[in-house]
Amino acid sequence: MTTSRRSWSEPGLRPQLMTLMDTVFPGVAQVIERARALGAAWEDVTTPFVTSAGGEPVSQVSVMGFAMVLDGTPTEVGCLHAVCTHPAHRRQGHYASAMRAALAFCDGRYPAQLLCTAQPEIYEPFGFRVVDEHKVIAEAAPRLDRRALRPFRLADAEDHAVFQRLARRRAPVSARLGITGPAEVFVINELDRPLFYAEDLDAIVSMEIVGDVLCLHDIVAAELPPLDEILRRLPAPVRRVELYACPDTVGMAGTAEPHVFVDGDDAVGGAGAVRLMVRGRFPEGPLMLPRPFRC
Repeated sequence: MTTSRRSWSEPGLRPQLMTLMDTVFPGVAQVIERARALGAAWEDVTTPFVTSAGGEPVSQVSVMGFAMVLDGTPTEVGCLHAVCTHPAHRRQGHYASAMRAALAFCDGRYPAQLLCTAQPEIYEPFGFRVVDEHKVIAEAAPRLDRRALRPFRLADAEDHAVFQRLARRRAPVSARLGITGPAEVFVINELDRPLFYAEDLDAIVSMEIVGDVLCLHDIVAAELPPLDEILRRLPAPVRRVELYACPDTVGMAGTAEPHVFVDGDDAVGGAGAVRLMVRGRFPEGPLMLPRPFRC
């Protein structure tokens, strides 16, 4: 068994890692390839730590740097993701070896690390702790005008150009816990989810309307519009807003309610309740890691 920091540029390694990940997370390779075709290349933003047995990768832990704002301070945070071990090689110490190598890389580079998982118990021995997350709920008075949001498709060339322009200079949705990149993660997570664009606000909105409830996940804009301006541009009036992020920069006063992402609501990964875990310094109090950056 050998464990080392690897590079996606190594000859032959990419197909091996993609096969490993797709074995553990069926369908992830297709999502990564679709995003790559749009210029959102997975290998450009992540560093794999790989344990090999018999010359083949059997376990990996990947690390990418998240550009974040934590309690008002711009901070780069290490995100651990794509953690997987081939089913035939589990319980042999391969994962633990890859995790130790990844955390040794993170220490001294990032003041905090985070991950999302349905199996928090396997990360607790490495110093990770579960952070309870909260969505924010507020009542909304129905009000519309004629400047409606339009559907936005990352796979459309013109829309993707708009996204790239805004992603390069996007404002964080929160000053308590806000994320501005990497943009590749947003593309991979939101490629098949409903997005909308307000031409006059020059803002991309990740959201769903369920009955008369607006579920708001993220806003990509150089200057964040007030929540009221988004409400005015909805295709139909809503009576309640549920914000799956911290509310401090969108002008939303509401009630924090505990929320746990489950199954298909999380990024590609295991089933069940998906918890945010952190290691190191992190904001306290009600917060939420937005869906587009859960990996």
